[in-house]
Amino acid sequence: MENVFGIILKVRYDSVGDTASTELVGKTMLDWVRLSLGEAQFAAVEFDENLEVPLQVKHYADASKKYTVVLYSDTPLITKKTVVDAVAVAENGNLNVVRMTRGYVFRTAFLQTCEKLYTENTHYFAEEDFLTANSPHNFALISDVMRNRILRYHSERGVRFSDLGTTVVEGDVAIAAGVEVGPQNILKGKTVVREGAKLLYANVIEDGIIGEGAEINSSRIYRSYIGERTKVGPFAYIRPDSIIGPDCRIGDFVEIKKSIIGTGCKVSHLSYVGDCEMGNECNIGCGVVFVNYDGKDKFRSKVGNRVFVGSNSNIIAPVVLEDGSFIAAGSTLTQDVPAGGLAIARARQVNKPEWQGNKFAPKQ
Repeated sequence: MENVFGIILKVRYDSVGDTASTELVGKTMLDWVRLSLGEAQFAAVEFDENLEVPLQVKHYADASKKYTVVLYSDTPLITKKTVVDAVAVAENGNLNVVRMTRGYVFRTAFLQTCEKLYTENTHYFAEEDFLTANSPHNFALISDVMRNRILRYHSERGVRFSDLGTTVVEGDVAIAAGVEVGPQNILKGKTVVREGAKLLYANVIEDGIIGEGAEINSSRIYRSYIGERTKVGPFAYIRPDSIIGPDCRIGDFVEIKKSIIGTGCKVSHLSYVGDCEMGNECNIGCGVVFVNYDGKDKFRSKVGNRVFVGSNSNIIAPVVLEDGSFIAAGSTLTQDVPAGGLAIARARQVNKPEWQGNKFAPKQ
């Protein structure tokens, strides 16, 4: 392959879109074809259906390379092995042209002087590689093949999938050996899943980093870091630029937005933590809201170590809850709380037994 110069003809079909830029399992179709050329240089050329292929590519060929490979952006399943095999056929047979099902290998010296293709023979390789995205149906077939190729790649390296039919892993995702991936997981972008992690049922993770031994269940994670042995979900929503430390518990219906959560914290259920920097070993009760937006500007709150925030509290930023502070349930805080302090910010309960407007009161 060291002597190969690649040329990719970009083809467009209205029913599919621009096959050079249309995304397929995390990469454009053009990128998938480019990968089949390995480290070889390549040029992308617009395709004119009315001209012979040599006329379109001869001026782009690198004269220092013995062979020139011509591929198409609408065959994204083409593999490096097939390209190498086609070049070997040209080399071993001393051929000027090897025509594949879709694509060519030219001897570069021949390509620079010829006007017509002087071959009637088509050489057949792995024909799955040449499935062409010339219709929405074919594009769907190609997507399925590519998805299964990626899953096979990870399976052969020790990743344990429980349901290949419902799992999607894009091309740039990295998964460590031994990771368990349950049904209906979708891993996108540059997601990294480290050793010992478990992705249980129905997660969507995009550009996330999942630490060693972490467990994610039925949750959404975007451009965020999940620490070692941390458990997330079910139904948690981790928004971009969040960092969750090790040994944390982020429970059901919790939303974390652009926040840093320290080691050993528990945000167990039904809470919103937005624009917050939290220390270690904190406990955030049910229904707590970090109120970060006043309708015009957003503000950040800071929570120290070993802070307890009681259920149904509102923390109206910007406030600081210092180390060891305790916030009584139902409080609405607008001021800082000193270290070790108890804050109670709620109206005193007053009962009115003489009130006559209660339609549920028992009749006399």
